[in-house]
Amino acid sequence: MAKIKTAALLSIAFLLSSCAISKALYLGQNDYGLNDGVYEPPAAGGEDINGAFPEAVYVKTRTQTFNAYHYYILHEGRIWYKSIDPEKKPEDWTLFAKTGLPHNPMKSGFNNPERIVEISADADEMAALSNKGGFYRYCFDRILSRRRNVWFDRQGWPGEEQLRLDRRTSDNLDWALGKRNSHVLYYEDPFGNQHHNGTMEIATTYILLKDGQEICYGDTGLPSDFSRNYTGPERGAFRACALSASASTMFVINEAGEMYTRLADFDTTGCDPMWFKYTYVPYQSDLPGTNYFSNLNEWGLPPEDWRYQPRIPLAGKAAVTRHITILQNGHGNGARELRVAGRSEAGETGYWTKAIFEDEWQFRPVPLYFDPEAILEKAASGDTRAERGLSPDKRYSGYYWNNEEKENDWEYTIPNFNILEGSCDLHITWRGETCALKLYPVEMWTYLRRDYLPGRTGSPKVFLVTLEIPENAFDGLSAEFAGPLAEKYAKNHRALFHYTLAASDHYIVMTETAGRNAMVYLTDETVSNQYSELPQTLYTSYAEHFDVLRRYYSPELVIDDALTGEDLAGKIELNEAFRDELRYQVRGLKWSKLTAFKFNMVYLPAHYLALMTPLRFVDIPKIRTITKFGDRLVLANSAYIDAVSAVHIWVNKKVIGLLELRLLYYNDLARRDPPPGREETAVPPWYSENVSDYWDIAGLPRSIRGSFVSPRSYRTNIPAVLTCTRPGTNSELLGWYLSIGESESYTLFVDPRNSPGALYKRKGKTPQERAVTIDCVIYIPLLVQTASEQTVIEQSLKPFVKTSSGGIRAKIIFDGEKFEIREYPGG
Repeated sequence: MAKIKTAALLSIAFLLSSCAISKALYLGQNDYGLNDGVYEPPAAGGEDINGAFPEAVYVKTRTQTFNAYHYYILHEGRIWYKSIDPEKKPEDWTLFAKTGLPHNPMKSGFNNPERIVEISADADEMAALSNKGGFYRYCFDRILSRRRNVWFDRQGWPGEEQLRLDRRTSDNLDWALGKRNSHVLYYEDPFGNQHHNGTMEIATTYILLKDGQEICYGDTGLPSDFSRNYTGPERGAFRACALSASASTMFVINEAGEMYTRLADFDTTGCDPMWFKYTYVPYQSDLPGTNYFSNLNEWGLPPEDWRYQPRIPLAGKAAVTRHITILQNGHGNGARELRVAGRSEAGETGYWTKAIFEDEWQFRPVPLYFDPEAILEKAASGDTRAERGLSPDKRYSGYYWNNEEKENDWEYTIPNFNILEGSCDLHITWRGETCALKLYPVEMWTYLRRDYLPGRTGSPKVFLVTLEIPENAFDGLSAEFAGPLAEKYAKNHRALFHYTLAASDHYIVMTETAGRNAMVYLTDETVSNQYSELPQTLYTSYAEHFDVLRRYYSPELVIDDALTGEDLAGKIELNEAFRDELRYQVRGLKWSKLTAFKFNMVYLPAHYLALMTPLRFVDIPKIRTITKFGDRLVLANSAYIDAVSAVHIWVNKKVIGLLELRLLYYNDLARRDPPPGREETAVPPWYSENVSDYWDIAGLPRSIRGSFVSPRSYRTNIPAVLTCTRPGTNSELLGWYLSIGESESYTLFVDPRNSPGALYKRKGKTPQERAVTIDCVIYIPLLVQTASEQTVIEQSLKPFVKTSSGGIRAKIIFDGEKFEIREYPGG
């Protein structure tokens, strides 16, 4: 009984922590919101290929679909349905749930849609997409967590919110719902082991983006967004034109009729060690997938890759179209049927069909009415291969750092890292010899809702990584190289998630999951390969990727030459709304950091309580599984949220300051009598929309060479270079980079805080008329390379008083000739 009570306390603690963050981890309205808040689907023509109120739905489209129980169609913005089983109701087409629109009067705050524009269905579920870009779900099977059949307008864990399209995902080629539950019963891993789906279910919404190369997805068990991705076939080079899904299996086709399938969801790809056990070590289980306890076995990794499907033989009048369907029809991975709408050799309409693992296609004639434009002409003409795109694979190189020291003579290269997903190679080179190892990154679970693109918009994307040493990897290497290699890495061969990797478009940081002293730091060579632990110096280089900056410079917010008084009032209103939105985001980000801390305070004690009691041996419920990686995931999430939030808060505050300055100027214009006209829009010399212009307006140097001199009693005099733009970037996020020492690789970031406002208020005064004085904060990287840099740290910077954010308060003084950065308030 005591064990049961403790288990209950652990579960309750975890649920309480979930509730605590359900409304907190939100970054505010994303920067990719729908245009005018309206989703514009592709033209409906050609989607109703089964006919108007058809006898049956044979091929799924955006407006006609089916699941295990019903056929569904859209008509005039409402959903109609009929039973697949002729002996069950409704026998004829009927408005679904009486109104044909999602509704739930028992749910407070339910977001009732105006109309439905697209639908998809699988297993026991149907998904509907509204004209405002919001998804709705209706599930038929009753399970422990869902006792009634009702519409849901929200999903996600730990907090439920509506899953919504944004600008990136609304301009899609296709989307589909795929659900893996008791209907398919079990999953077969790459080792051939079967795993019962258990009492859980996973519903994944897959979206094929406009380029046809990337698929993003939302999952009912994840935060409600589309920030997670899969690459298309051929490492993302394959360009699909259509997508279908069933039981977590995707099916894609391109313009030449080439086809691939892949079973992939958040659980099967290894991303969910909080709830499942995984292994990269092959083994054979004796439990069949029909046995519930097979769910508790280790799921084999790496996950399956894309499977090329045999081409459909076309002769005579035969043709295939972009309308494809995959459906589940039994238990296990092989229980999938593929369908491709088209024509037979004799010209009959219908669909080509085969089981997913079979080779031969068969044609089944049925009444279909597809648009001629849906026919894949390249396939019909015998063109066997469509054009490919560029793979997202990218090369990174750098060094291993241990306790702030770079490992000499060893160079590390990843020639094919994919920011979306997938394995990659790790090449280690020493004195002309190279050893090739294998890395298996899987995206780390996070309870943070992400409306941005992690890894591609200024913040890192975090992976758990397993290292594999290929057979004979050390063969042919000298003993001087093979020995240290084996000592460092052999013990980590296939050790599950031994490493954590944070990546962006420009850098990769890989550390051991259990420790942070040693790391591999790689770059794409557009930034310095000298590692810095300072977020400001690591991230400000990529400030141009932050969408708030793009919005700040967008034409909708900036006045133009055709200005009128009415236009100016509209610009002021839009800029005020943007400023208020960013303020809201800052509050939300601060709350996210606080809530992550609260989450840790609730979860971690329960976690360690379970580890120190016999509960660590219990796996029904999955206490043993949850406690195996739970603490590392929670702590990593906390660190991730802290870092991401800090950088976004910093950037948002910068843009808020710029918006305040813009509003100051625009309101000055609005107060003119008469209001400004086209001929009166000349910008005063002390204002600019471009941030970097303020250096010129104030007469401040953009770059200057000099010496770093100790402000205290120490006699330190070291060469220094000050620049306002980090080399290799286009960032205009107001700041200076102060390189100190012989190598010029040791860089401090000088943040001049709200300097544009101070410079604007000078009204054009030159430094000679009045010296420029600007409050600033100096951020110091922790790693040093040379004796002179160590001197700077020990003798010159440590005496400074640090702020709560870790920087040093200082002030910049420039009189037109001498440029000084002094300790605040001076000395």
